[in-house]
Amino acid sequence: MYSLRQMRIMICDDERNEREELARCVRKVWTEAVIDEAGTACELQEKLLKEHSYDLIFLDIYLDEFDGITAGRWIRSHYPDINMVFVSNSREFGPEVFEVNALHYLMKPCGRSGIEEVKRRYEANVKKNAVVHIGTRMQGEIPVRKIVYIESEHNNLQIHLVNGSVLTVRDSLQNYMEKLDERFLRINRGIIVNMEAVDKMNTDSCEIAGKTFMLSRKSRKESRKRYSDYIFDIAVKAM
Repeated sequence: MYSLRQMRIMICDDERNEREELARCVRKVWTEAVIDEAGTACELQEKLLKEHSYDLIFLDIYLDEFDGITAGRWIRSHYPDINMVFVSNSREFGPEVFEVNALHYLMKPCGRSGIEEVKRRYEANVKKNAVVHIGTRMQGEIPVRKIVYIESEHNNLQIHLVNGSVLTVRDSLQNYMEKLDERFLRINRGIIVNMEAVDKMNTDSCEIAGKTFMLSRKSRKESRKRYSDYIFDIAVKAM
């Protein structure tokens, strides 16, 4: 489900010393990533047009040519999937930063703890926006978060989405389960549920999207524990 290619990070700052210092700090946290640098917004723009493959951009608010917010708006309009982190000596542009859906806002100097927080947010964002292929490549893909539950019917799977629509895929439940992440729970031989969409977990059943599904007798205890642990982890991360 997740891309196995090497992560690519861009750092854009017109102050060379600060740019190189940030790059060193980022490398300590993202040891396997490819780090690229740009000294101006125009250079950043040129590399984006050429590469099309940056996963994360650290963008200084104050640039000689035009400010980082303007550059960020351009990036967001042309590359909506790229994660951006704004870096500055001031909090003056805070509200504008989040208008372009920035992942984070770091104050200089950017210490390791700040970069580690960026990594945590980035990984959570990637997970949240993960996609899974629907059947053949021709059928496309769907964001995982939009799946409510999956039901096995004969040799097909019925994928129920948050908007009420149902997609039919020719596949096995076991094979499809392997494509999903830990938010999904197989509660019996024929049903996989998205734990984020569960309305209520009962002793022997699960309520979701107005329907009640029975938990497997063999694994009821394990299913309830998996659900309880998942909800607890979400609560802890939200603190």
